[in-house]
Amino acid sequence: MDDLRRVIERLYPEQAEQIVAEIAASIDHVAPAARPAPDLYWYRFLQLYFIYPDSIAFGSGSPLARLVPYLQHVKDLGCNALHILPFLASPLVDAGFDVSDYLQVRPDLGAMGDLDAVIAEAERLQLHLFMDLVANHVSEEHDWFRKAQAGDARYQDYFITTRTKPDFVEMRREGSAILARYIVDGEPVDVGVVFPEFVGEIPHWRQEADGTWYYHTFYPQQPDLNWHNPEVFLEFARVVAFWTARGFSLRLDAVSFIGQGAYKRTGRPNPFAADLGIALREVARRVNPNTAFLVETYEPVPAIARSFGTPGKRRAELAYNFHLCTHLWVALAQGNVEYIWKTLDEVRDVPVHAEWMNFLRNHDELSLGYLTDPLLSAVQDALMPYGASFRSGTGISGRTFSMLRSNEERFLNAYFLLASFPGGMLIPFGDEFGVENVPIPELPEHLRADTRNINRGPLTGGERETPRARHITPTLAEVLQKRDALREYVNVWPARLPSPSGVFAAAYHHGTSELLAFANITGESQRVELPDRQLEDYRVVLSLGQAKPAGTSVELGPYAGIWLEQ
Repeated sequence: MDDLRRVIERLYPEQAEQIVAEIAASIDHVAPAARPAPDLYWYRFLQLYFIYPDSIAFGSGSPLARLVPYLQHVKDLGCNALHILPFLASPLVDAGFDVSDYLQVRPDLGAMGDLDAVIAEAERLQLHLFMDLVANHVSEEHDWFRKAQAGDARYQDYFITTRTKPDFVEMRREGSAILARYIVDGEPVDVGVVFPEFVGEIPHWRQEADGTWYYHTFYPQQPDLNWHNPEVFLEFARVVAFWTARGFSLRLDAVSFIGQGAYKRTGRPNPFAADLGIALREVARRVNPNTAFLVETYEPVPAIARSFGTPGKRRAELAYNFHLCTHLWVALAQGNVEYIWKTLDEVRDVPVHAEWMNFLRNHDELSLGYLTDPLLSAVQDALMPYGASFRSGTGISGRTFSMLRSNEERFLNAYFLLASFPGGMLIPFGDEFGVENVPIPELPEHLRADTRNINRGPLTGGERETPRARHITPTLAEVLQKRDALREYVNVWPARLPSPSGVFAAAYHHGTSELLAFANITGESQRVELPDRQLEDYRVVLSLGQAKPAGTSVELGPYAGIWLEQ
C-alpha cells in the first residue's frame, strides 16, 4: 500500500493513516477470487459498444435480463468491450447521471442478480465491461444531500456551499461557450454554463431549505461534491472497490470538474485533482489489476493529456477524443480532410500508456466546443437541420445516421473513415442498424426540453429487420472485424500521403509491412496518385463502394474507401 499511502499523504496529510487503513479494510471485504494474470495493456485496442441499460425493449424479463442475450450481437458485430450507461439508483433527471445510491441497481432495471448475469455472459464472451463513475455530483435525492438538508453539519461538508448569496452579474455567449459572470472577492470571474437551458435564479447556485447555497455544475438537482473533505474520498474509494471487484472498468464522468471548489474552471493544472485520480486508480488496481479508467473531458489538448498522468503515476488509460470528433464533423461538412490531419497532429503526444477513444457520436450531444465563427456557423448550418439544438446551439443532438442526412453511403463512409484512425473506436447502440432520431413530438413531454433524448430511446427489435439494417449491419461488422485483424497497424501513428482535399490517405507501418488507408469523404469521384508505390504489390483487405487500385493510383468513387496491405 506504499504507493497509495504516499498519494493520500499529499491529499489529506492529517487523516492519511486512517484513510489508508479504511481503504485496506474495504479492499479485503470485496477482494474477488483469484483472477488470471493481468493483461495490463488489453485496453490498447478497444472497439467499445455503448448502450443504455433499458435500451432493449424486446425479449423477456427485466431490462438487464433482456440485455444478456444481446451481448452475443455485440460480440458478433466485432466489439470487444461494452459500456453500460448509468444503471445505478437515480430519479433520472439526467438519464441516470444523477445517482441516488452508488451501490444499488436502479429498481426498474431489475435486481443485482440480473446484473450478475450480464457480467457472467460478458466474461463468457470475453467482452470487457465499463460503467460510469459519476463523482462530481450526486442526485438531490441521495441520502448524503438529504441529511445535509436536515441540518447535519457532517453531510453539509460533503458539498460546496456558501451562506451568502453569490454575486451574479450576467450570462452571455462568447464564441461557442455560454459564460456566467460573478464577482468573487471583488474581482470578476467567468464560469462556463453547461446547461444554459436549465439554470435557476443563479446559474451555478441553488438555495435550499436550510438557507445554504449549494454549487452545481450541471442540473440544479445535481449538487457538486466537496472533494477536499476526506470523507468524500473514502466514500468513493469504497464505491470503486465494490464495482471493480465485480469486473468493471470505469468511465470517469465530468472528470475535469472533480476536486475543484466553486466557480470551476477547466484547462489548468490542478495537482490536487491529479492526485485524486492517481489515488482512485491505485484503489482500483489493488482490487482488480485489469481495471482501466476512461476519462470524459473536453479541454485543451494539453489538459486532456495531463488527465492520463504519467507512466509512473497513472491517472487514466483512455480518454474520449473530443477534438478529433468535432473536427471530423467539420471535415465531413466541408469535404476537407485538412481538419482531420491538423487534429491528429495536435493529439499525437500522449504518455506511452495512454490511448484515445475515437467516435462519431457519444451518448450526449455533438459538442462544437472550441469552434468559432465563421466555421462554427458553417457547421451549425450544415448539421442543425438534421438534429436539434442543445446548449443554446453550442451542441447538436441527434443520431449519427440522421446527421449524415440518412444517407447509407455517407454513413458507412464515415465509419470506414473512423476505423482508419489510430486508437480505439466507440460505437453507439443502434448505429449498426442505421437508427434515426426520435422526433421531439414523439417524446414524452417531460423529456422534450433535453434534446439529447432524440438520440436515446429503446430498440424494439424491428430496427434489426429493416432493409437498411440488413445492409448496414454486416458492412459495419466487416469493417470492425477486419480492423481487429489489423490492430498491429492502427496501434501506431499513421503517415500522411499526398491526396486531394476530399480524401483521407494514410500509411501505417508494422515491421516491414505497410497498410494504406483511403477514404473519399465527398460525393465526387477522386483519384490519389502515389508514384513511389506499385499498388499491384498490395492486397485489398477491404473496400467500400467503388474503389480500385491501378498501377500507381487509386480510383475512389463517391464516399468510397479501401484498405491495402503490402
